[in-house]
Amino acid sequence: MKIGLLFGGRSYEHDISVITAVETEAALSVSHTVYPIYAIDGNFFLIKGKIKIASFAEKRIKKKKVRFFSEKEKSGIKVGVRKIALDCVVCCCHGGEGENGEFSAILDVFGLAYSASDPLSSALSMHKKYSKILFDHYGFQTPKAVFSHRGEDAIEIVKELTYPLIVKPCSLGSSIGIGVAHNEIELIENIGAAYEFDDDILLEEVVESPVELNCAAFEENGKIVLSAVERPKTANEILTFQDKYEGGKYKGNGQNFVSGELRDRVRKKTAEIYKAFGLFGVARIDFLYGEKEDVLFVNEINSQPGSLAYYLFEEEGISFPVLLDRLIAEGIRRKRKKGIIKFDSGVLNHLSVKGLK
Repeated sequence: MKIGLLFGGRSYEHDISVITAVETEAALSVSHTVYPIYAIDGNFFLIKGKIKIASFAEKRIKKKKVRFFSEKEKSGIKVGVRKIALDCVVCCCHGGEGENGEFSAILDVFGLAYSASDPLSSALSMHKKYSKILFDHYGFQTPKAVFSHRGEDAIEIVKELTYPLIVKPCSLGSSIGIGVAHNEIELIENIGAAYEFDDDILLEEVVESPVELNCAAFEENGKIVLSAVERPKTANEILTFQDKYEGGKYKGNGQNFVSGELRDRVRKKTAEIYKAFGLFGVARIDFLYGEKEDVLFVNEINSQPGSLAYYLFEEEGISFPVLLDRLIAEGIRRKRKKGIIKFDSGVLNHLSVKGLK
């Protein structure tokens, strides 16, 4: 099959997307023809040759500008006068326009099959305020929190909460712009830092001695396929960007996976959240487990997780190439099922030019 590999985008997690794309291209190339589509500064480019981290690090990228096209029964990309029909697009974007639903909307407009959640589910998952509202609506337990918009008195709003507090930008991921405040002075500092990244911030009570737990899922033929449950390691008060991505620490090595009753609880809750938010493709749900009170809190949803969380599925016997094949098949199935809505109202036939003002 001819598969588009979409990555990059205007996001603080742009570089992580490049890493995911490198890993995904290697796995896709086993049985597909891959067309790497790199998004940067509002444009899309076809990368010549293999995606190499060194090329991006040294800014030596060979690329040609592309446009999406849709005509008759074919959709794909156009490079100059050359048209390449694509069977499906595998999305490897993290954060920003690539994960908040904007790219999904573009792919929908051009009638392309793709492996990620639709625009609405992506947007709701990405924005912590609206995720939190839906968590509460569906009865999923989350830490107590309040929200503040730029210009509001966050110090006053937060008085109903108890220290320590986590301060987060509402529309970012990967622990970017997040800090812990143990008093009002630290709170003011963290609020200022969070507002550097977003106009809306989340202020949330810290779960006492939390255990971080992650589980991924994807839908296939109407059923939700679940991954292993991971316990990421950190020496910090919260899981940091460095914990996640520096030195490959974020990828499970076999000793970080949990089993037993807690695993079953996390997997069950992951399936419920995946269904409630109408997610599609691989999504990873992050939890905080309060061991003292035996409470499982939902932390956040990653609708396009780093490395597409393939290492979590490997623990369940699903290799990365097989995972991608299943995601592609499901993306194509969804497109065929969705189709194109056409409705001839006949209204225009009953109007005349003279009757218009």
